[in-house]
Order: sequence, then C-alpha cells, then structure tokens
Amino acid sequence: MPPVTSDPLGARRSPWREALLIGLLALTLNLAGNGRTSLWDRDEPRYAGAAREMRASGDWINPTFNAEPRYHKPVLIYWLMQAGLAVGGDNAFGARLVSALMGVGTVLLTWTWTRRVLGPRAGTLAGLVLATMPLMVFESKLSTTDATLTFFFVGCQLALWELAAKPSLRAALAFWGLLGLAVLTKSPAAPALLVASTGVGWLLGGPSPLVLLRRLRWRWGLSLFAAIVVPWNVAILVRSGGEYFDVAVGYHILRRATQGLEEHGGFPGYYVVVGMGTLLPWAALFPAALAAAWGRRRESPAAGFLIGWAIGPLIFLECVRTKLIHYYLPAVPALAVLTAWLLDRLLEAPAEVPARRLLRTARRLIGITTAVEAAGLVAAVALVLPGPMRLPALVLAAVVAIGGLAAVREATAGRWRNATAVLVGHAAAMGLVLTGWLIPAAEPYRSPSVVGARMAALEHSVGALSALCTFRPPGVVYALGHPAPVLRTRDEFVEYADYYGRLLMPLTPYELDLLRADPDFDVEVHETVEGLNIEKFRDEILYLATVAPAEAPPIVARPDDDSLTR
Repeated sequence: MPPVTSDPLGARRSPWREALLIGLLALTLNLAGNGRTSLWDRDEPRYAGAAREMRASGDWINPTFNAEPRYHKPVLIYWLMQAGLAVGGDNAFGARLVSALMGVGTVLLTWTWTRRVLGPRAGTLAGLVLATMPLMVFESKLSTTDATLTFFFVGCQLALWELAAKPSLRAALAFWGLLGLAVLTKSPAAPALLVASTGVGWLLGGPSPLVLLRRLRWRWGLSLFAAIVVPWNVAILVRSGGEYFDVAVGYHILRRATQGLEEHGGFPGYYVVVGMGTLLPWAALFPAALAAAWGRRRESPAAGFLIGWAIGPLIFLECVRTKLIHYYLPAVPALAVLTAWLLDRLLEAPAEVPARRLLRTARRLIGITTAVEAAGLVAAVALVLPGPMRLPALVLAAVVAIGGLAAVREATAGRWRNATAVLVGHAAAMGLVLTGWLIPAAEPYRSPSVVGARMAALEHSVGALSALCTFRPPGVVYALGHPAPVLRTRDEFVEYADYYGRLLMPLTPYELDLLRADPDFDVEVHETVEGLNIEKFRDEILYLATVAPAEAPPIVARPDDDSLTR
C-alpha cells in the first residue's frame, strides 16, 4: 500500500539518521535514572532476583526467587535478562537493560511501519509520540515482561499486515517465530490480544482473518512455533511434577481472568480512565485521532487495522477481572500511530481534518490536566515530600506548567507544527526530570531497598543469618543479595535460632516488644530505619536486630505459635 500522505521533505531526510535520533531519544528516556533507582516492589525484584539466582545456580530450566520456585511466567525473560546483567552488572541498571532495549526496538518497529505505510512525516511523528508516551517509557524502565512482550507483539502485528497484502513465507515465519517468543515470555497474552485486535479490525475494514489464516503457512509455522515453545515447557513439566502449570495456568491465567487477584480488580472502563491518565499529554488527542481514522476506514485498510489494534485489546481486557494498566501496553503503539496520523493531517491540511470539536476538547483537557498536575506537585512539596525531593518536584511542576500551557497556546493559534514540537519536548522533559531526578531522590525513603542494603552490610559484622518475618517485601531480598528464610511461626523462630545461633532480622515495633518479652530469646538492636515509606506514603519504623536463643531460659508460659505474625 503506498503512503497515504506525502512529505516534500521526506526525500531529503536520511531515514537512517532519523532512526538513530528517534532511537537515541527513546533510549535516553528508557535509561534515565535506572542505575540510581532501586527496583520497585513487588514484581521488579522478583524478576531480577530470579534471573540472579538462575545465573548463580546454573539451572536454566527452573526459575526460583528467594530459593523457592517462581512459576508465575515462562522462562524467556530470565534468559534475556542474563545479557543485561552481563553487560550492565548485577544491579538495577543491568536488570532493566533488556526492557529498555526492547522499548527502543518497539519504537523503531512502529516508526518503520508507519513511515512505509502512512508516509515519512507520519513515521517521524509516530516514533516521537511513542518514544515519549509515559506508559511506554515507564514500562521500558522496569525489569518485567511487558516491554519485551510488546516488542514481539508489534512484530506479529506487522507480519500480519504483510500477509494481508500478499502471501509471504518470510512474513509467515516471522509471525510464528515472534509469536513463539511472545508465548515463552508471557504465555497466552499475545495470542489472545492478537485475536481480539484482528477480529475488531476486520469488522472495521481491516485485514480479513480468513485471508490471514490461509497465508500463515501452518506446516512450517507450527513447526517453528513448537520448536521455540515446547522444549522448555516439557522440561519444566518434568522438573516441577506439573506444579508449574498449576500455578502459571490455573492461578495466573484462569483465576486472573475470572477474579480480581492481589487487590488488582478494576471498575468498568478502568483502561480508558487509567490509560488517559498514564498516556498524557498525548491521550488528549486520542478521541480526535480515533474519530479521524474512523472517517478513513473505507478508503484505507490501515484505519481499520489500527483501530482494531487499539480497541480490540481494550474490549478483551475489560472482560478480564484482574486489571492492571500495563496489560494494555501492546496496544499503545497503535494509539501512537493514530495520533501521528492525525497530526500529519493537521500539518498538511488543517482545514480538512474532521472532529474539530474533539480537537478543542483536547486543548482544554491538556490545559486542565496541566493545571491539576502542577498544583498537585506544589501541594506535595508543601505537605508530603521530604526535603531532597522538593526541588526536583518544583522543577517538574514548572516543566509541566510551561510545556502544557505553551502547547495549548500554539494549538489554539492553529500553529500545529509548533504545538507538536512543544508536546514532544514537554513529554520528554517531564520524563527526564521525573525518572532522572525526582524518583532517584526518593531512594533514602524506600524502606525495602534501605533495609536490604543495611542487612547486607551488617550480617557479616554481627555474624548472623539474615531472615525475615512480617516485613518481607521482595525488594529486601534483592537488596540483600541472596535468599533469606521467611519465618512465619514461633516454632520456626526457635528452630532457626537454635540451629544458626543468631538471626539478623528487620522487626516492627510490635515484633520487637514480643521477642523481648519472650524468655527464650535474646534480642539486640543494631540499627533503626525510620522515616517515610515513599511507596506507601506512610511513616515506618523498623529495627535491624539480632535474635539469639537465651542461654538459660526459665520455664514460663510461652506465646502461641502464631503470635509473631498477628
């Protein structure tokens, strides 16, 4: 399909130079602050810790975290993270490196497809919009599966587009290979989202599923898919005695689809509301972009394809009971392309763009959210944030206010080229200040990483085994650097204390009083970690103490076995 729009500057612009600049922008945003920000509980430390334990044990089949099986997701993400740990080091930067690079890859895939199908200028805009979308940037900064899954998913979508145009063995094999990698990253997420996307897209004039099914080269494709997916699944089935599938399929797929697990239920319309909040400022243009594409669905198959890609996963995920905004990430590139297509038309012929009322609403929405965000940051500085976080928060408030208001002014005056440039700079500057300055300034107030690091420093000097009780976020285990037993009952305390002699533990005030009152234990406090827990926005006190068996405990009544975890 030839480009829908023309760009007189496209012939003079080097695609390689443009790809390099857009890729560098995405990489800068994806890496900013990663080495100075510890892993965020709960998922990041679990993924990074499992990759570390896999590397230390040499067991490439059975992932574990804190010396216990981790059967939440398939194995590919742990294999890929080994490369990040080898290049970036066994730290937060290395653990996040794969996601950062996959995020850049997704941006460049989107830029390539849009440039070829919708024109050079639309491609440039799509790359810039996606590279600066907050949700895309944040997920590309986390040591989790979502940025990697999105890269494979986008590759599958582009392969399907090629197959819709003509039969192609190369495109069919690319689809099956990328689908296999996606399944080995996050089980059935990619196939389910692809079915939803293709089905809705077909209803709106996109590629026909029947045509795609005929051109997928099933004999070769299924063989390639099986070669990627089957070996590890058979190996983990044997190694785990079937437990992997009970956890990964029974709990993390079936129960998540039918129940709101781990306090992650959501209200109807969750993805629309939360998506608008996590994709600003670009989200203000989504209604107008969808309306403009809707008007073009009869003249361009790309319109139905993109609307289906954006809306199909949304409909499917709204039907799933467990809701988290990063589940929608594979559809975000379609929103970026639709937004770029709208901006391209505004630059080419603003008078011909439909949905003028929606554009006026977009300007108002940017203005309102700019004022709310800036006021919220100022209020947080005055009421909540500790000293080291106040200056970066004020700078971020200034960036939000200046950039948002400047974009509204330029758009109101009809200077869409200037407005687009301001929005790109506005979104990029917000990302850099937030992730490169404000969030790293919160490190002293993040209890899990502080406690884990202090325990790692203390355990050799006090000659004790590190263990955990009720304060046991995964970030403590990761910062500690090795597995730590979790003691849940008094009998476990007695058993471990008798065997190891001394236990180094983070204790809450209640646990400290309880153990001090127990005649079977001697307790010595070495350090106190006190302050604001930035992840929960509440004051917290923890005592790093050694617990040892009393030398000659008197015979007295003992607390119940479960009293330590009440």
